[in-house]
Amino acid sequence: MVFILIWFLDAIRINLHFLNPFNETIRDYEITDIVYSRLRSKKVNLDNRIVLVNSGSPPSRDTLRMMVDRIVDAGAKVISLDITFEEQKDFHTDSLLRESLLQMENIVLANKVADLEEDGRTFRSQVGCDTFFSNYINTGYINFVDQDSSTIRYISPREMTVEEECLSFAARTVLMYDPIAAERLFNRKNAVEEIFYTGDENQFVQLKTKDIFDSNQDLRSILNGKIVLIGFIPIDQNNRPIEDKHYTPINIRYTGHNTPDMYGIVIHANIIRMMLDNTYVHELSFWINLLLTLVFCYFNIHLFYQIFRRVSIPFQFITRFLQLGEIILLFFIVALLFHYYRIKMDVAYWITALLLTFDAVKFYDNGVRKRITILSRIPYEIPAPPKRPKKVERPIEVPKEEPPVADTEPAKQGSSKVKA
Repeated sequence: MVFILIWFLDAIRINLHFLNPFNETIRDYEITDIVYSRLRSKKVNLDNRIVLVNSGSPPSRDTLRMMVDRIVDAGAKVISLDITFEEQKDFHTDSLLRESLLQMENIVLANKVADLEEDGRTFRSQVGCDTFFSNYINTGYINFVDQDSSTIRYISPREMTVEEECLSFAARTVLMYDPIAAERLFNRKNAVEEIFYTGDENQFVQLKTKDIFDSNQDLRSILNGKIVLIGFIPIDQNNRPIEDKHYTPINIRYTGHNTPDMYGIVIHANIIRMMLDNTYVHELSFWINLLLTLVFCYFNIHLFYQIFRRVSIPFQFITRFLQLGEIILLFFIVALLFHYYRIKMDVAYWITALLLTFDAVKFYDNGVRKRITILSRIPYEIPAPPKRPKKVERPIEVPKEEPPVADTEPAKQGSSKVKA
């Protein structure tokens, strides 16, 4: 009955206009946000494989050409530009830029997959990068998975268009830098991966545009053999516009977000780091989660029913107190499993079943059970089998020999028998 109620509530999702602020807040919040905001280590673990370069806004294509030349000369292993070249501007400048980009094979440009087909799995086209560049240079889409939430939590490693399979911006970059890590990603065969955030931009080496052109800067020692991500990331703490800035679970205000907290290029850096380090989030399968929900629900119904039968007057107070305690305990279990083992548990149905148990027990016992004859015949508890009486083994009694009784009377004269 509890699971029928859960299905019914799930089927009639309330989406009234006056409840929209509450709905948005609930969708943007997950228990694991506490781990990112409160339990995450504040220690800076600088990644020596990824370098972030600020392109400025808007980036000049001529400046980008000279930046790419300098970075190629410094020996970077992969250069990925989180910048969309949606159209041609000046043919001469664009031709020089394309020539610079063709200097090395491991260069990735950004595009987007658009126009989802009716099957919900195939996109019609790739947009955001003019064919003047995309026909000659590798691309990767920068779309994030839309989960009806403003918080960026998921990434789709690859998608299909009507023409070909496309890789995400991060997956394409990892494939060029570490093919083994990319193969490990594809072997997981997950359509969507949850992003495991390791930190903000302070976890990565950052360079300004002027640092790239500084002749006194030893770029080779910084960029040689590295992944260089070029995109908009203002390093000046006093001037940080919200352009290309998103909400992430790492936001210190995990409820009621006020301002976005992370730039797109930093999100891609976190995704690349997750793929290289193999620090994926492990989610329980649907069937395991369903089985655990059934066990949890059965345990609570059995517990509440026993309390209801034995303590009828303070039943409501005791059960409400138990519900609150169990919800707090679930929060701690989910947070600790994610913090130490990156295991994510969805306990939404657990909590829903727990909240419905109190009313379900009362309704079943006072309403359903009394009106349905078959149910009323079911005993509250399975009767124990009758116990057979134990056979009492008595010890075998051995007759004791009595000692002979001494004759106290003197024997008569002339008699040959002694009186015994």
